[in-house]
Order: sequence, then structure tokens, then C-alpha cells
Amino acid sequence: MKKYVIAALAALTMASCGEKKFHVEGNITNAKDSVLYFENIALTGIDVLDSVKLGDDGAFSFSGAQTEAPEFYRLRISDQIISLSIDSTETVTVKAEYPQMASKYEVSGSENCQKIQELALLQMDLQQRAINVSRNDTLSIDQVNDSILAMVNAYKQDVKTRYIYAHPDKAYAYFALFQTLGNMLLFNPRTNRDDIKAFAAVATSWDHQWPTAERGANLHNIAIEGMKNVRIADAENSRTIDPSKDS
Repeated sequence: MKKYVIAALAALTMASCGEKKFHVEGNITNAKDSVLYFENIALTGIDVLDSVKLGDDGAFSFSGAQTEAPEFYRLRISDQIISLSIDSTETVTVKAEYPQMASKYEVSGSENCQKIQELALLQMDLQQRAINVSRNDTLSIDQVNDSILAMVNAYKQDVKTRYIYAHPDKAYAYFALFQTLGNMLLFNPRTNRDDIKAFAAVATSWDHQWPTAERGANLHNIAIEGMKNVRIADAENSRTIDPSKDS
């Protein structure tokens, strides 16, 4: 009986050692005794996967099982967040200093994570510029709204050109679709035709790369729903302006 138990334990150990994993490690300095959370940004919400109380050097190391398609994670201390994406068994290294870790950090080991950092910094810049305009007392409400709308449209065009349409199969293209300004999605897949096209482009690429991925299916559903809304709006507008219906 003893030899069977030993054999079973050995098999279990081998299976555990053979499991493909990714690693996220590094240092968050100036954060002694702070709790660093490693979280999964799932479709259903934020799931805490692991956490560590940081020491003097701020060293941390997290790992997780490889997923079938790119997945999204974040490192968080309080409201300071570093967004990450993992698509294989890579080791991603992050170095930052608290409390500005969200805007001032270095990441290596993943092109996706580096591009996500670029997008995060661009988003922060857009948000600050929008705040500055909204606080400009020399502008009317209409001028403020028009100015911010122009900023948003320019931002979206830049992001679509450089990050979404250039590489729709990349995790950072998916990440870009869900960026926000305040509590508003920058890309509106419900009624904006151009934004729906961006969602559809990424969804199609994900279909080819990861046909069974839940995120790809979700993108398709969003794009299809948006197309339906646009068709309904077009039909309603057509009825409204139909000269045959004029009395």
C-alpha cells in the first residue's frame, strides 16, 4: 500500500511541475507594509487572485496557470493600478515607486504590457486635459463640451490607427476598446458606427486566433448588438423624414 501512495504523490508532483504557468514579479518601492493585490480583470468583474504585504525592498512574485487566450490582470495598491495582459507563459517584470506607481513604472517581458502602459498614459493625459478644459472659467458650457469632444475624437482616431486596426489580434487592441474617460466608455459600441467597426475588427481577429475564447464571443455580441441598434435608428430616422408621411 505504501508504494502506491508514494507513486500517487510522485505523479501528482510531476503533474504540478509540468503545469504551464506565467509569472509576474518585480518591486514596488516606497510601499513598505502596503498590501499589493494581484487581480484578474474578468468579464464578470474583478477577482483577487493573490496578495502580499510588501517589505523594505517591495519585492513581489505572483504566478498563474496559462489560459487558452490572452487574459487581463492588474497590480493594485489602494487606487493605484497597473494593468497587464498575459497571453502565454511569459515572465513579466514590473518596477515602480509608490504612490505614483500607476503613471511611473517600468515593465518588461511582454510587448502587450508595454503597449497597455502606453495606452494607460495616453488615457491619463486625455483625462487631465479634459479636466483642465472643464475648469477654464473663460469658456461657456458649449465651448467646454465641444473642446472635450474634439479631444476625445482625436484620441480615438489615434488609438484606432496605431493600436486597434494596426494589430487587432493583440491583447492591447482589446484593452483599448474598453478605455474610459471618467465613467464613460471612449468607444461607444452601441450607436457609433465607427466604434462598432473597431469592435468587429478585434472580434474577427480573436475568432481566428482563439475561436473558443469567451472574450471573443463577447466582442461579437457587442458588435452585433451595436449593428442592430444602428439599423433600428436608421429605420426610425427614415420614417421621420419620409416625405410621403407629411400631412
